[in-house]
Amino acid sequence: MDFKISIPRVVESFLEKPSVSVLIKGKPGTGKTILALSLLAMIRKQNSFYLTTRVNAQSLKLAYPLVMEKIQSNQIIDASRKIFTLQAGETPPQFIGYSDKPTFIKQLYQKMLEEEDSLIILDSLEGIQSLLGENIYYELFELQRETGSRLVFVSEYEERKELDYMVDGLILLRRVGSDDNFLRELQIIKLRGTCLKLNTYPFTLFGGVFRHFEPFQLPTISEKKAFQPLPDTESHFSTGSKDLDEVLGGGYRKGSTVLLEVGKNISREAYFQIVVPTALNFLSRGKWVMVVPSLGTSRENVLSALSNFIQEEGLNRITIVEKKWGLEKLYKSTQNLLEEFYYQFEEIFRKIEPESHFASFGLDSLLVEFEGNLAEVLEAILYGVQKKRLLALFIIKYGANGIDKVANMVDYHLKIEERGGVIIFNSLKPKSTPHIVEVDYAQGYPQLELTPIV
Repeated sequence: MDFKISIPRVVESFLEKPSVSVLIKGKPGTGKTILALSLLAMIRKQNSFYLTTRVNAQSLKLAYPLVMEKIQSNQIIDASRKIFTLQAGETPPQFIGYSDKPTFIKQLYQKMLEEEDSLIILDSLEGIQSLLGENIYYELFELQRETGSRLVFVSEYEERKELDYMVDGLILLRRVGSDDNFLRELQIIKLRGTCLKLNTYPFTLFGGVFRHFEPFQLPTISEKKAFQPLPDTESHFSTGSKDLDEVLGGGYRKGSTVLLEVGKNISREAYFQIVVPTALNFLSRGKWVMVVPSLGTSRENVLSALSNFIQEEGLNRITIVEKKWGLEKLYKSTQNLLEEFYYQFEEIFRKIEPESHFASFGLDSLLVEFEGNLAEVLEAILYGVQKKRLLALFIIKYGANGIDKVANMVDYHLKIEERGGVIIFNSLKPKSTPHIVEVDYAQGYPQLELTPIV
């Protein structure tokens, strides 16, 4: 997997301006140090430096190897210890002493004068002040005005303090949610003189790098190609996505049922990305797909999502059931509808070969059709799916009633939500960590990518 470092472009651009100051703050464990190092790695200027007071340079390399390999040793200024020793063959970082405030200021001032328009990242402000026993940021701003340098402070607090008003930019890192189901957020409180289209970005530290995420959008496809299926196993159907297969422990178990819970403000194009790869994987392996669309989803919507990535003959193996199963509810009682459903259902399942079908149902459509008898209909579907070792997925949208009841009936419960335009995926049954949803079309067909938030 490619562990790509990324920070919001608006932050990177702001730090390219001369003589600006930025404060990165947040509670311990929110990712401040790795963001600070990532800034250094992304900006890639020889006159950029990271001053560490908490851990030495060697410890940084051990903790963040993928980030540190993009940073030269002489860009690390070690102020973490008074006695400085080297291992044999070790390339020394730069060193600043801190026996007293005047000595520290003098050495830092020399560094700023040597490097025109330098960027100095100080991690952490509390560390420096603890070592010196004095407040120091007034002197640092004075040095900045004299030298035109850019300063980035890293601090361990969340509440407002005097420094918040003095800096030009303020970034807060937060960990939101419970220990077993949390999100990481980068919140831009201010970037003076900058128009902010977004001020909150989800991010992950997966792979030991800082990576932020922009709002979800489908990429442009330069050339559409036939979907390349993933293999099924003896016990599981592939989801059509390597990442989703991994999250679910090998895919969907044969004979199982899935609930896909769609959160508020999730577009059809977004939730289709969970369903479409599975449908394409079935069709590309010569199997069948049946769809009962959700309300507001037409036959054309379904075919448009599938037809560009399968051969023509594959289209003949798609069954789309519309308009109340072909019945007119207006002229039939609920009891008659239910009896008709059971008759048609038994006829359909009698003809189906084992392990041959993937069925997707819009639960809102079934609810409109069968009202209070929905539980009986679902039980019949679950029985048929299990008996013939098929796969069925039920889509339930935000605000619908009975989510908990359906969730208790199915084998898998998946959920997608929107956060600042970014799509967050969760497997609630079986339990997984939250993941960011992205789609890659580099191979000419949709590939669902899930990046864990850690």
